[in-house]
Amino acid sequence: MLRLRTRTRTTARPLATFTTASVAFVVACAAAGVPAPLYVVYQQTYGVSTVALTGAFAIYILPLLAALLCCGSLSDHLGRRWVGVPALLVGAVACLVLATVDSAAPLIVGRAVQGLSVGLALSALGAFVVDLTPPSRPGLAGAVTSGAPPGGIAIGALASGAAVQLAPCGAPVWSFVVVAALLVLAALAVLLLPETVTRGSRAAAVRSLKPVVRVPASARPVFALVCLLVAATYVLGGFTQALSPSLAVSVLGRGDLFSGALTVAVYHLAGPIAGLSANRLRATRALAGGAAGLVAGVAGFVGAIAVGSFAAYLAAAMVAGAGFGVAFAGAMRVLLERSPDGAHAGTLSAVYLFCYLAAAVTSILAGVAVDVWGLAPVAVVLFGLVIVMVAVGAVGSVLRVRST
Repeated sequence: MLRLRTRTRTTARPLATFTTASVAFVVACAAAGVPAPLYVVYQQTYGVSTVALTGAFAIYILPLLAALLCCGSLSDHLGRRWVGVPALLVGAVACLVLATVDSAAPLIVGRAVQGLSVGLALSALGAFVVDLTPPSRPGLAGAVTSGAPPGGIAIGALASGAAVQLAPCGAPVWSFVVVAALLVLAALAVLLLPETVTRGSRAAAVRSLKPVVRVPASARPVFALVCLLVAATYVLGGFTQALSPSLAVSVLGRGDLFSGALTVAVYHLAGPIAGLSANRLRATRALAGGAAGLVAGVAGFVGAIAVGSFAAYLAAAMVAGAGFGVAFAGAMRVLLERSPDGAHAGTLSAVYLFCYLAAAVTSILAGVAVDVWGLAPVAVVLFGLVIVMVAVGAVGSVLRVRST
C-alpha cells in the first residue's frame, strides 16, 4: 500500500540531535580532506606520478557527482538514516582502502569510493541537519550545510598534515584508520537519531534515482556566465587539494609537510567564513565583490610563486578563499532567485554537473602538463585561466542581470 511521504513534525528539536547530525556531516566531509597532505608522501615514498594524483581527484568527483544527481532525493523516500548511515560506512571502507596505498591503484580506488560516500552524505546528512535545526535558530542550517564541506576538508587536511609532521612513517596509515573509526562512531550516532521522514513506497524511491538536470527558462540568460564563475572556483579548489601541498615543498621551499596542509586549509576555511559574513549583501554585489577578491588572491598566488614566498602564498590563499566564498554565495543566489521554487533541484544539479566536470577535466590535464613542463609553470597558467574565467563570468553575469 502506498504511504504518503511526509516529514515528521515535532514541537521540540533538542540541540543535541542537531549537533550530532552536524558533527557526522562534518566528519564525512573531513575524510575527503585527509589525503591532500599525504600526496607528497606518496610521490616521495612510492613514486606515485602527478597524473595519478590529479587523476585521483578527478575520479573522486565522478561518483560524487553521480550520487548527487541520482541519489540526491533518495533520503526523502527511504529516510535520512537509511542513506546517511551507509554513506558514513562507505566512507570508512574508503579510508581502509586508502590506508593500504603503496601505488596509484589503491589511491584511485579509495578516492572513488570516498567520492560516493561524500556524495551520499551531502544530500542525506545535509537534509538531516536541516530537518533537525532548532526552530528558534533557523540560521544554523545554512551555516552548517554551506560551511561543512569546505570546513571539513580543511579540518581533515590539517589533522593529517599534523600527523605527517609528528609521525611521517605511520601517518599515511594511522590517519585513515582513525578517521575510519570516527566515521563508524558517527554512523552509530546517526542510527540513534530520530527519523524525520516517513518512508514512502519503493517505486517512488526507484523513480527518484532518475537524474534531474533542468535549467528553468527564467535562469537560462545568466546560467552559462554564472557557471563559468563557479566552475573557476571548483578548478581552483581542485588544484588546491591535489597539487598545492607539492607546490609548497617543491616550489616554495618548505621542508615540513604540515605547510602543505596549511595551503589547503586556509583556502577552504576562508571561503565559508567570508560567505556567511556577506549573506546580507545583494546577490549581484556579492558576486562582483567576491570575484574581485578572488582575482586579487589568484594574482597573489602568481606573485608568491615568482618570489618563492610561502607566507605570501598563504596570504593570497586567504584572500582567494574569502573571494571564493562571497562570489560563490552571490552566484548561487543569482541563479536561485531566477528559478521557481519547484525547479531549484534541477538548477543546482545542472550547476554541479558543469562545475565538477570542469574541475575533473582540468585536474587531469594539469597532471599531464606538470610531467611535461613542471609544477610552477603549469600552476601559473592554471591561475591565469582561473582569472579569465572569473572575470568573464562575473562581468558578464552582472551585465546580463542588469539587462533583464
